[in-house]
Amino acid sequence: MSKFADQVRENPSVREPAYRPAMYLSDAEKAELDAKIGDANLFQDLVTMREMVREQPENLELRKAMVSGIASAEFAGIDAFSRKVVEWQSWPVPQTLIMAMARQTWDEVRHAALAIGLLESYGGQIGDYPDTLAGGAPPPGVSPQGLLMQGYGAAGEQMMRDPVVSLSMTNVSLEGGALTLFQETSAVGEKIGDRLMAHCYDYNWSDEVTHTAIGDYFVKLLTEDDPEGEAKALRVHAMAELFRARLSGQQSDELKEFFAEEMSRATAALG
Repeated sequence: MSKFADQVRENPSVREPAYRPAMYLSDAEKAELDAKIGDANLFQDLVTMREMVREQPENLELRKAMVSGIASAEFAGIDAFSRKVVEWQSWPVPQTLIMAMARQTWDEVRHAALAIGLLESYGGQIGDYPDTLAGGAPPPGVSPQGLLMQGYGAAGEQMMRDPVVSLSMTNVSLEGGALTLFQETSAVGEKIGDRLMAHCYDYNWSDEVTHTAIGDYFVKLLTEDDPEGEAKALRVHAMAELFRARLSGQQSDELKEFFAEEMSRATAALG
């Protein structure tokens, strides 16, 4: 890995205004969020926030909260994909994949710009609300959290250094979820007469179709003639879906049973 790539990897994520991860809020910050939206615990549930916007279209504070939460994911995407452009140049991946990551970085920049404009149309700005996905380091004494960190602890970061794992987790699962989120949020905009919201998220949705296709294409390319690599990608996707609670309770139980043995050796298999 180049010195520049090492430097990028070691430096924390930064933004102006500074990141303020929702998972690390102080009691005072949670109380402030309670006062704004009624229940701070709902803020990171973007599906619930969207339904609250649908049910209370006159409440601009709820729109600001929802758009701020989605914007966090856009800033996270800018950071994640731009780092891949740098780091993956020394990895055994095709140059076309690196160019795809560069294209995706610029897509996330446009999405963030649209979110900023939408927030400003409501009288808000980035920083009014905490960040749902993007963020800096946790406070002293607090352990990092995240999908793979929850499931595998410190091994999670190392797993994401496998391009098959990273693509399956990010492009196939997370971006696939974003595709649905944007499509349904655009529909809410249409429903409540917010044409700018509907237009912005329809635009974002069209990009997510491409981002998901990038993941599907390159996972297949990287695992061609590699059954174990393909199985790895499927395991990561299934685990991501389970961790994100996108499956019904019955499906989750079935998945846990199916992976009873697989989960016990997943760290070794994915490491």
